[in-house]
Amino acid sequence: MPRVWVRVVFAAGAGLGSLAVCSGAIAVIVLLFIASIDFGWIGSSLNPVLFWAGVLAAVMVGWASLSLPPRALGAGGGHLTKSTLLSGLGFCAFVFGAFLTQAMPPFLAPLLPVMGLVATPAIGSLVAVRGEGQIEARLLRATQLTGIAIYCASVLAYWTVIGEPTFALLVPLIVAACSWPVLPGIVVLLRSD
Repeated sequence: MPRVWVRVVFAAGAGLGSLAVCSGAIAVIVLLFIASIDFGWIGSSLNPVLFWAGVLAAVMVGWASLSLPPRALGAGGGHLTKSTLLSGLGFCAFVFGAFLTQAMPPFLAPLLPVMGLVATPAIGSLVAVRGEGQIEARLLRATQLTGIAIYCASVLAYWTVIGEPTFALLVPLIVAACSWPVLPGIVVLLRSD
């Protein structure tokens, strides 16, 4: 197997690992929130100090995992920090948009969260490779087109499952999550030429 494909698999795996850790961090925060609710008849709720310590730990681990794809792309120092910070803001846009979906009309609900989910690896990958100079037009164009295609596919997937059972609403998130391994892999592949 040529060396470039090993780097592509490594970058895609880093993106997939980052997605898994960030998803786990969200799940931990939701479970901590549920544990902190005082139901009265069940028993006492979680101590607020433990709740906030758990939330802080989950956020820190999730944020640190966002540095995996840029690290696999060879970023280091200041570019790694910039890439991780901007990726974190993109992931925060996803989480914020997920809460906003409750207030939006069902037809427009997926636009912001899916955009944040697709933008997170796109921004992280492009900022990570910018550390070596200007981004090549070919690399920028390919990353943007792939990100837009995945975004459009996930929005169309949402519009096809609208009105279906609740678990069907995970389909557009799964489609958008495909960008986490795909975009870093594309960046590595195009940079190797």
